[in-house]
Amino acid sequence: MTLKPELEKLIADEVHSGRASDAGEFLNRAVYHYALARDLGEDYSSEAFDEMIAAGLRDIDSGELIDGEEASRHLRALNSQRRNTPRTPREAV
Repeated sequence: MTLKPELEKLIADEVHSGRASDAGEFLNRAVYHYALARDLGEDYSSEAFDEMIAAGLRDIDSGELIDGEEASRHLRALNSQRRNTPRTPREAV
């Protein structure tokens, strides 16, 4: 697998900052969050996903953070709401 240089830098920066212990941990978390967003019905192009990552990193750099427990509660509530919302036959596929 070959990563774009900007993604290699992003990963290295995350590890260097201590937000991830190594590149594998960062990639595991990134893939998990991508799959979670997909399962919640969010379908993104690679460009949109790259921009969301960049926006998140800008938020981190500017100190605009959300507590991890708060974010987890919010995601669980969204997931619960989504599961309890009836779907049309097209959405159920």
